[in-house]
Amino acid sequence: MPFRTMDSLDSVEMVMVFEEVFDTQITDDEAERCGSPSEIVDILERRLSNERPNMQAVALLRKIAKEQAQPELAEGLEGTWRREQIAAIVRKFLR
Repeated sequence: MPFRTMDSLDSVEMVMVFEEVFDTQITDDEAERCGSPSEIVDILERRLSNERPNMQAVALLRKIAKEQAQPELAEGLEGTWRREQIAAIVRKFLR
């Protein structure tokens, strides 16, 4: 399934969702560079490299892992973020 295109309002709303789910702040400069899903994941991965998923993200990852039959997404949730976890959440919201 292809990713949907976003207008500027969609982009602002999406950044706000990511800030809430990932419990981080995305600068305006970073938001402007969020053109593709992989760019979004790159930015979030740098921001979250030493952070642990919050309770909301843990619940979401467990749900995604079950829906997609990918139990590895729900493994190690007490540790720091992994790229595949970030990417799974980004894909969930951009579809």
